[in-house]
Amino acid sequence: MPVDHIPKPSDGAVTGGFIALYTLAQIGAFVAFIPMLNLLLPLKAEAVDLSGKAVLLSQVMVIGAVVAGFANLAAGVLSDGTRGPWGRRRPWIAGGAVAVAATHGLVYLADGLWSLIAAVVAFQIALNLMFGPLNAVLADRVPDHQKGTVSALQGLALPTAGLFSAVVLAIALGGLAERFLITALAVPLLVLPFALLVPDHSEAGLPATRPRFSLGVLTDRDFRLAFTSRLLVQVSITLNVLYLLFYLQDVATLPSASGATAETAFGWLMTAGTLGGLIFGFIGGILSDRTRRRRVLVMSGGVLMAVGAGLMVAQPVWPGPLLAQIVFGIGLGLYSTVDIALVAEVLPDRSSAGRDLGVMNLAITVPQIAAPLIGLGVLLAFGGELRWVFAISAVFAFVGAIAVMGIRRVR
Repeated sequence: MPVDHIPKPSDGAVTGGFIALYTLAQIGAFVAFIPMLNLLLPLKAEAVDLSGKAVLLSQVMVIGAVVAGFANLAAGVLSDGTRGPWGRRRPWIAGGAVAVAATHGLVYLADGLWSLIAAVVAFQIALNLMFGPLNAVLADRVPDHQKGTVSALQGLALPTAGLFSAVVLAIALGGLAERFLITALAVPLLVLPFALLVPDHSEAGLPATRPRFSLGVLTDRDFRLAFTSRLLVQVSITLNVLYLLFYLQDVATLPSASGATAETAFGWLMTAGTLGGLIFGFIGGILSDRTRRRRVLVMSGGVLMAVGAGLMVAQPVWPGPLLAQIVFGIGLGLYSTVDIALVAEVLPDRSSAGRDLGVMNLAITVPQIAAPLIGLGVLLAFGGELRWVFAISAVFAFVGAIAVMGIRRVR
């Protein structure tokens, strides 16, 4: 039964059924790209070029991120202007979910630099055609007094995807083909129920004019500060995601008695950090609705991420990396969850929510370009010493955390 057939609360709040399916769809969207970035693509780069894996990974990530930025902005503009029986967002969400599954197969089959680049480009286009319109649903459909609660559940998507990557892919499964297949199947299974069962009436009452490509929303001071904060923190996140496995292989001293490999240690670190992020992210989202003080919670999350990245520099001997990733994960869960609600409130115009969130998404995709370049520059400057990459990560997280406190429209 379509979720909108469930009686609606009189205050305009979204229903429990809507929230449940939307949360599952968000988890599916994050499962689409978190395992790809932190495990599948690094392992594929290693399989294609063992000796040059870090450089190859950086090259592929930069090109893919450029494509992702344009694709997400295009998806936002296109879905803002889409009209029809399926509404503005649903056609793009459903079609993108199926395409993401197919492009996982392309990445797996790639056997060289150019085929891997082509596969990642196709993957990023499919991902962002799904992800941009899905993110716009929060601004379209959820009233302000529920944004923190829905964001608390939506914020579970990132750490849950990390848990999927750590437990299912890194620990439970051993073959690269199995890892790609399970991920490809999980995405449409989680995303399509929302796209198929929840009617989209977000275009009701909006002007018939179609939004255009524009970066004009960056002239809004509060939006610009939220963008800057997310941009800086995402550089920190991307550096941690990209180089954690290589850090465990080449820098960390793992417990010799346990016989742990870098991949299994990666799985356990991701699991520990994810569990911390799940708990604190959920609590933070609920508190941000009840207190309506989102900025200080976002700032606290960014500061904790900076502390965690700093511990990676200072304590490479076990259990230092474990403690570092727990602290980083707690900060990431808190920051990412509450920041979702903060950004949804900062948007100046509902009719162009998809486009403006596409602009905001540049704060995620630009770091996917910048972070590999920064990481590569640091590695070249410091003789391949990975600990300096995490030192830079700590600086970006801290500055990004402080930036959010200048926002005025949201407390």
